[in-house]
Amino acid sequence: MSGRAAALVRAIVRRSGAWGCGDMLGERAGRGRGLSASPRSAGDSGVEVRSLAPPRLELRGASLREELEKYFENGWALTEALFAGLRDERAFYEPAAHGLRHPLIFYYGHPAALAINKLRVGGLREGPLHAEFERLFETGVDEMRWDDVVSSNDNKDKWPELDEVCDYRARAREVVIETIRKIKNDDDDNGAAAWCIAMICEHERIHLETSSVLVREMDLGLVRRPAEWPADHPSAFDNNTNNEKTTTTPRFYEVEGMTVNLGKSKRDTYGWDNEFGSRRVSVENFECSNLVTNSEFLEFVKAGGYRDPTLWDEAGWGWRTFRNAKWPHFWVPSGPAGLDDYKLRLVFEEVDLPPALPAEVNAHEGRAYARWLERRDNSTTYRMITEAEHYVVRERVGKVSLSDPSLDRRDAEACEAAGVNLNLAWGSPSAVSPNRLEEPAGNVWHWCEDDFAALPGFAPDPLYDDFSTPCFDGQHTVIHGGSFASTGNETSVYARFHFRPHFHQHAGVRLARTAKAARPPELTSYDPAPPLARGWIPQKYADVLGGEGKFKYESESQLEAYLGLHFGGSRVLAERGSPTRAFVADLEFSLDFPRRCAEAVPGGGESFLDVGCAVGGACFAAASKFDKIVGIDYSRKFVETATTLAAGATVKGVSLGAAKPNCRFLVGDASDPETLQSLGTFDAVLAANLLCRLPKPSAFLEALPNLVSPRGHVLLVSPYSFMPEYTPEPAEWLDPDTLKAKMAGLGFDLRSDSHLPLLIKDHARKFQLIFSNALLFQQQRRSNYY
Repeated sequence: MSGRAAALVRAIVRRSGAWGCGDMLGERAGRGRGLSASPRSAGDSGVEVRSLAPPRLELRGASLREELEKYFENGWALTEALFAGLRDERAFYEPAAHGLRHPLIFYYGHPAALAINKLRVGGLREGPLHAEFERLFETGVDEMRWDDVVSSNDNKDKWPELDEVCDYRARAREVVIETIRKIKNDDDDNGAAAWCIAMICEHERIHLETSSVLVREMDLGLVRRPAEWPADHPSAFDNNTNNEKTTTTPRFYEVEGMTVNLGKSKRDTYGWDNEFGSRRVSVENFECSNLVTNSEFLEFVKAGGYRDPTLWDEAGWGWRTFRNAKWPHFWVPSGPAGLDDYKLRLVFEEVDLPPALPAEVNAHEGRAYARWLERRDNSTTYRMITEAEHYVVRERVGKVSLSDPSLDRRDAEACEAAGVNLNLAWGSPSAVSPNRLEEPAGNVWHWCEDDFAALPGFAPDPLYDDFSTPCFDGQHTVIHGGSFASTGNETSVYARFHFRPHFHQHAGVRLARTAKAARPPELTSYDPAPPLARGWIPQKYADVLGGEGKFKYESESQLEAYLGLHFGGSRVLAERGSPTRAFVADLEFSLDFPRRCAEAVPGGGESFLDVGCAVGGACFAAASKFDKIVGIDYSRKFVETATTLAAGATVKGVSLGAAKPNCRFLVGDASDPETLQSLGTFDAVLAANLLCRLPKPSAFLEALPNLVSPRGHVLLVSPYSFMPEYTPEPAEWLDPDTLKAKMAGLGFDLRSDSHLPLLIKDHARKFQLIFSNALLFQQQRRSNYY
């Protein structure tokens, strides 16, 4: 077979010229890297195919057609180069070793069949090219559970002869090229034709990578390295366990948190439908490792990590025992059992295990390894990084901003020059740095903690409406960053792909480490946007901590809700398109709750304290009556926002118009007596809707006599909506009469008893209307001067 495949490659190379395939047959595209040092077998054409950058879809006319044709030809040639590595026809029909995939003959014909089908769906072709093939090769296999088996794997009679599939691919290629050359010169198609062609190109590249994994899983006797395939990275041949790159425990680096905006909006390059939408996630500071290396994971293997069920969750242990996994999938034992001596299978060859290369594992193995580290250091939480943390590291280390993804259009040459192992700049993984935090782009994919879910604003692509939606099911895990074999859209900063956690891919794990007491990270699978598949009920962020959760008020959604409560006024009801616009007049009485609380505190004076200040609305309203204003809140996000506003800056469109230099904001626990005592004394203290969010409201009340100046005032506002999530002991729960009695016992006189309604927005059609009880007290005791 290799002669036929090589002939196809040579034919495509001739047609493609310098479009990533080299300038002439028999001469390798110059790289100036001393490739002869890498062990590799002789090829057929002698021309190495190099990946191009994705086309610019904002172009029109001849420029667009030229970029599309070059890119399509380049991807097609890369596929031919990969399949030229199969030694004979038998390899095309060999069942996948794990029984979870079709034989490679399917993946050779599938991209061509999908291309014809998508041209028809996109209105660019009327009829089939080969109706039988376009049904047979239409749909691949999504690995279900690890114990599912594709029953047709060993049924050669199902699959056509290889020569027939080769001819079909050649004919399909001509159809696509002809279609590209007919794309209009004007904008009448609104870019729809170019989008369809780009989808065909990117689909081919996805299967280029997944097919390279299947080739990597085959018996070495069935494959050989074609000269058209990129050289393995030189570090893949470094098996020196005593060099400075060898580590046995991951090193962690401090990463400063930030708020990231996930999602793609522009269509200037192709993107799969799940990339589009928008979600803001606030990421706390965390410690991050580089990709876990073979030498580091080897310690887990030696320690019996694959034999200890307590390190695995139920699904992971089920997979481990069913497959009898004892080491990572691409490791090959060398010597007797128990020796822990391994080789590493690359796509086309086997090498002594390079200790500094990333350990390529599935998500089950990655999580078990993290639990093993955590058991050794039980004061710290170890886990795989989240999708949002991946972006933070990209921006902090790689300086790649989601708002300016200028590196989305790198080709193999640019990646090689930048030292980034993407776009088939190399044909294998490469060594991980032991001395610096690396940007998570390339080398191998990164498994994330998140299940695959839609971003708010998601809409399925009508050309391929089942690309993403069937996988919004809680059974697919997000991967990010791309691998050495990722090309085109897969290398985009926006690319978010997904596999079942037992899937074997060119993928590894990068770990995050946080203190045990730290709040859990926000995952994109918490409270995801619809649609949801197969009855999946996603976990809410609040559910992680029980009920509404201790850290509810750190989320972006709560920040936006409280900015509306404190500063939105009637705008929260009168937003364009909102059904609440007609009810503004009826609900005016419930708006501006923080300002009305501040106004309910009588007189003025030297100092004002707002306990549970949120984003500072009451403090800013009281700033004209009091000289010194202090706000304290448990939410760091709220305090940071209030501090920013007090400095005169704008947050999410909210601005005070001028700085408030007499306002200061602190993070603190209102149930902690020492925290309260450190604040000093105040002429007025406000606690609005605070008591029923404290674990021990009595501790806060008992601190008031020393917190309030002689004859000072306290305004306690509460709906008395106590919940065990916040106040576990029912004995701590208060009603108005109990609260009045407690305050009298602490030396406070009741001055007024009224109601203060408030309206807080959940979303455009849901608001909470709350009627809080407002009790104003005054300190009875007098100072020694009276």
